[in-house]
This record gives sequence, structure tokens and C-alpha cells, in this order.
Amino acid sequence: MNSPRRSERVSSPSLLSFLDAPLVVGDPDGCAAYVNPAFEARFAVSAETVIGQPLASLFEGGVREMVLHAVAQVCACGASQRFRVRHAGVGYAGLASPIVAEDARVGVVILFNESAPDDERAHRLQREAQSSVEAIDTAFEEIVDRIADSPDAKLRDLLSEAGKAVGELRRCTGELGDVLAGRRPAAPREQGFDPSRVASGLAAGLTEEFAAAGVGLDVRMPAQLPVVYGDAVGFREALEGLLRARLAALESGTSLVLAARTVERDAAVWVVLALKEPPPSGAADEPPQWVIDRVAVLGGDVRVSSHPKSGRTTAIRLHAQNQ
Repeated sequence: MNSPRRSERVSSPSLLSFLDAPLVVGDPDGCAAYVNPAFEARFAVSAETVIGQPLASLFEGGVREMVLHAVAQVCACGASQRFRVRHAGVGYAGLASPIVAEDARVGVVILFNESAPDDERAHRLQREAQSSVEAIDTAFEEIVDRIADSPDAKLRDLLSEAGKAVGELRRCTGELGDVLAGRRPAAPREQGFDPSRVASGLAAGLTEEFAAAGVGLDVRMPAQLPVVYGDAVGFREALEGLLRARLAALESGTSLVLAARTVERDAAVWVVLALKEPPPSGAADEPPQWVIDRVAVLGGDVRVSSHPKSGRTTAIRLHAQNQ
């Protein structure tokens, strides 16, 4: 006598029949092996007709897509997957979990927990917020493209701050969606920054201080530089310390040029920010040690060169992400 199939054993009476939440068991072949009475009632199916049928035949439209995607992820990763669906006007928080058959193939148990009204509202608000952020982001990018070359340093600084705020808002709405869906946070990733934006914003804030000392500050910064991964605040503090050190060393009536460029060498990309000033009257002093240390934390270095005719150059070199 042949041994009973797994689906026949699973469909025998059990505690699963007493669950108020709809539940489906799928076998390793992707077919329904068991549905409990709650599933029959909520999804308007009969266990007699669906047992042995593909899981896809139990659902329709967007519900089918979400369920099948979750099942595929469970089979591929061997870990539970959370998802959300709406059926017959009711929202459900779904949980698909793996089960292992005798032959080591993976099946799945899918549980549908009805969402509370407040929970549904929170998800709806998150989706609306995310849609609004995407619209703001698109409009902001168009504004940046139109006025990126504006000579107004204050305007460039405001654009930089607005860009950071939009990025932070995008991150928050994404994380909120993960929290509501019950997804675990991803491992933290080191943040990147555009040195040109940080430098331009900093220079704009120091313009009055330089003017009060009678020293000109000429910023020659491209609209965008390759991304540098690390602490943007640490970079800003180091550059500010360097600018203030040079300001203290320069005489009234002189000027300081802050420029930047990208250098590619041996398949590596470097961003170089240079402070150029007139030839020193005496011995060239070194940058503050704390500035050198702060740049070193970013994986970069500070170099000083001096020439009787071309003047003194203090350069910060940072390793950038390949574009």
C-alpha cells in the first residue's frame, strides 16, 4: 500500500482548523496542501476544490502577485517573508514561512492576519508620504538643473541644504515603510557626500568673515564631484579649520582661491580640493595637526607645496567612489 501523500496528512483535522485567521499550506510543488475554514470563508473557496491546485489559482490580481512573490522569496532564502494585501475590502498582514518536507524540499505556510483600522491608516499615510517625496524630489532635481550655475553663493548653499533635507525625508519614509511591514532594518551603510556641495556651502558662510579681514575668497567649484564615503561633518570641520588657518596667515588685500578637481590614477578616483594663495613672505607654516588627522580618518591626506612665483597650495585629497 502506498504511503499517503504529504498533502493528505496535512489536511487531516488539527489545531489549524480552529484558527480565526485564514491560513494556507503549500507543498514543495507550489500547490495547496491545506486551507483552514477561516480561509475558505474569507476567500470564498472550498477545500475540496482547491487542495492540489496551484497556489496561484487561490488568489486574484494584486493579491496573487504579492503572495507568489513572498512564496518565491521563502523558497529561495528559506526565511519568513512579510507582505500586505487587501481582499474584499479587508486589509491583511501576511506572513509566509518555510516548512521542510521529508525529501528536504521547501514548502510554505501562509498566515493572513486581519489589519486593524489604525494599522491600515498608517500604511496608507506612509504610501501617500512616499509618493509626495518622490514628486518633491523630481521637482527639486529640475530646479537644481536650471540654476546650478548661478553665481549666487547663498542660493547654492540653500540648494545644498534643501537637497540634504529631501534625501533625509526619502530615507525616513522608506524606513517607516519597513517598520510598518515588520521588516528588519538593513545593516547600516556608510553615508556618502558630495565635497563640492559641502565646500560651497562652507565658503558661503565664511564670505563675510573673509571680507572683514580684507581677504578675498574666490570659490571655483564644479557643480558636482564624485561621491566620497565618510563623515561629511568631519570633512566640513577639517576644511573650515584649514580655511581659518589660512585666513589668519594672509595679509589684508590678498586673496585665497578654493578650487576642486577630479584625478584618476591607477584605476582609482580622487577628489582634490586646493587652497591657493600668494607666495609666503616667510617660511611656509604647516596645516593644523588636528586637520591632518581629521582628513586621515576619511582615508585622505593633506599636502602643501610652495613656489616663489605660483604661490602656496594646500590640497586635501580624498578617495572617491568610482562613477
